[in-house]
Amino acid sequence: MEKVKENARRLNIIVSEPLHNQLTEMLNENKETKSDFVRLALEREIERRKVEKLEKAAAELASLYETDEELQVFSDMDGEDFL
Repeated sequence: MEKVKENARRLNIIVSEPLHNQLTEMLNENKETKSDFVRLALEREIERRKVEKLEKAAAELASLYETDEELQVFSDMDGEDFL
């Protein structure tokens, strides 16, 4: 995996014994470190939450787009060629 940058911060976490055992077994099979695994999991979860937030905002704005006549004007241009 990628090397940790100099400005990295240490993170200590507490997990249940069964979770720790599952993690250790999986990482031994894949020759990964716990740090690599946690970094990747955090990156994925942060990205997932960003996407979720954008999807929620888009859904909230969709109803506005459907009911606001001024915004509906743009719907008429959706299929037009601009060239």
